Amino acid sequence: MNALAHRMQHGQVNQRGHKMHSARAQANHGPAAPGGNGKPVRAVIADDSPPLLRILTSLLEQETNVQLIGSATDGFGAVRRVLELRPDLVLMDLHLPGINGLEATRQIKAHPQAPAVILVTADDTPGCRDAARAAGTDGFVDKQHLSTELPPVIQKLFPGNGKPDRHNSEDQPQRSMPSAPQPTSP
Repeated sequence: MNALAHRMQHGQVNQRGHKMHSARAQANHGPAAPGGNGKPVRAVIADDSPPLLRILTSLLEQETNVQLIGSATDGFGAVRRVLELRPDLVLMDLHLPGINGLEATRQIKAHPQAPAVILVTADDTPGCRDAARAAGTDGFVDKQHLSTELPPVIQKLFPGNGKPDRHNSEDQPQRSMPSAPQPTSP
């Protein structure tokens, strides 16, 4: 593993080699939760493909109210980074080394104040969407349609760059994942 890849895996730099703020430095400046006052949506990317990490990073950089604060290249690392950095949003690949994206999502969602998780995968099947919904993901984006699908899904989850709105699934783009059905009483 080269030095840049090592620093990226540990969240010290982003794909372009730019230094990223540590959780400790952010704590000294107060929380950067999404919401008024122009505070950005803080995001972590979990994907084991360097080219896809670059693409996702580029897409997030185009979103004016999204700040990439870390990345991980395996499922265990994704859970660690989320617990360490406390992002507002996680872009999670399905097929990750260690534990897959669904299990990483389950573990992340088991914690209080869990971030929104968008599953990003090439496996766009009804079964995969059902499994993603059951794991607790808040959105689903097909890797083949990242540039057209990801921005609207982020906007639906963080309307007006406010608090996450994970129940606002009406009029989402056709390929984004609807919210999980509510249980009914017998």
